[in-house]
Amino acid sequence: MPGRGAEGVVRRGFDYEEWLRAGGRGPQGQWNANDIEHLVLVVHGIGQKLSERVETFDFTYAINTFRVLMAKQHELLSTTHSPAAVLPINWRRKINFDYDDATSSGQSEENREAPIHRAFALSDITPNTIPTVRNIISDVLLDIPYYLSKHRSRVLHAVAAEANRIYRLWMRNNPGWQGKISIIGHSLGSVIAVDILSRQPTVPPPLGSQNENLSEEDELLLEFPVRNLFLAGSPVGFFLLLNRTNLMPRIMSKTRLASIVRNIPNTDDLDDEHDPGDLEPEKIGINHGGVYGCLAVDNIYNVIHTSDPIAYSLNPCVDPEYAAKLRRAILSVPIIRRGIFRKFFSLRNKNPDNSLQLCASETKQRVVDSARSTGAKVATIAVHYSFTRRPSSSSRIPQTELETRDFKYEKIVQTRMHCLNENGQIDFVVQPTGALENQYISILTAHSGYWESKEFAYLVALECSRQEGVENTFKSFRAVRK
Repeated sequence: MPGRGAEGVVRRGFDYEEWLRAGGRGPQGQWNANDIEHLVLVVHGIGQKLSERVETFDFTYAINTFRVLMAKQHELLSTTHSPAAVLPINWRRKINFDYDDATSSGQSEENREAPIHRAFALSDITPNTIPTVRNIISDVLLDIPYYLSKHRSRVLHAVAAEANRIYRLWMRNNPGWQGKISIIGHSLGSVIAVDILSRQPTVPPPLGSQNENLSEEDELLLEFPVRNLFLAGSPVGFFLLLNRTNLMPRIMSKTRLASIVRNIPNTDDLDDEHDPGDLEPEKIGINHGGVYGCLAVDNIYNVIHTSDPIAYSLNPCVDPEYAAKLRRAILSVPIIRRGIFRKFFSLRNKNPDNSLQLCASETKQRVVDSARSTGAKVATIAVHYSFTRRPSSSSRIPQTELETRDFKYEKIVQTRMHCLNENGQIDFVVQPTGALENQYISILTAHSGYWESKEFAYLVALECSRQEGVENTFKSFRAVRK
């Protein structure tokens, strides 16, 4: 029986020839596992202990809803790529913080010389008053202090072990699969994902190369490379502030770095002052693991709901002055029309910008033709200037600012940002929808509502289906200066 949010079609009989004519996808466009090109693993945040008491809070149900939503958004892309498979990483059920090796012996690591005593558990110190409220606090909020305590390593090991287990099961059921893998981290799960990915080597070890005598750091190794990291409702920016460290790109290879530098979109004033080919890799990022904030991923996406009090920005964690010059990237799902309007609004050739470009070009041509037919030269000149490029930013910058700006450093920061995300920015904003939406009312549901966000599902579906490289990014997601 499918979980909440899952959709399925039950049909009597099965026509194998019809199934083949449909490309092996069935009448509703379902895909085979062998056709899947991208696997997305989702790490949950706080509160999953509560699902043991209330089944509706189970993280698997939320992922079922998000999986269906991603499939619907993928259908709008009109792409030949298969939708991504989405699987949850349920790590909380693997840990019991009340009992471990230290407490079972009656002594902690920090107090080995103290007299032996009987260990106590959370249930022993919890009063019997207001049990409903206390249960919610212990099952939801206490995950945060647990992670910040000596139990942090246990949490990291549980997440890494569960991710590797899911990956092995996937490879066992799909032998020879060579697709990409991305990770979504929500709330505390995003902090855990960043911590684990900061410890990964630049080149992951081959599958099965690990031996039984592993160190504590080796037990955190993932058995697969991670293409994208999506953070939703993430306090990672605050944790970077606590550690007094910036978000730095991992230099996965000099070839990729050269490709990124070569394909960074023109920025007018910066390109004339500095040759991108002269940038040195050691000035851009780090080529090894073990540095918090330097993740072994190709792209980082930080999705923020404007009413989510837990979410923090990550663009300023790269460079605050450069981040202040970028426009806020607001996510929106394009309107898809059918029939006569399809050529204006459908997303063809796997590029969501084509519809907007086609609509704008045809609109421009119609206005120009109309102006010429009536002989209105003034109107033609006005249309010409409205659709031509505005003067470059360098011509609008005062001379005093040009003298004080460090163009070489700005170019380095710009390259770092594109190494962290090929779109040139990390933060993407989800706004409340509906005419009656209010940011203060949305606070109650914003942090847990990412799994029902069409904008978030659209971003994940689109970015997981595109090709690698700055040149293959979509214009609607690229960074734009103010």
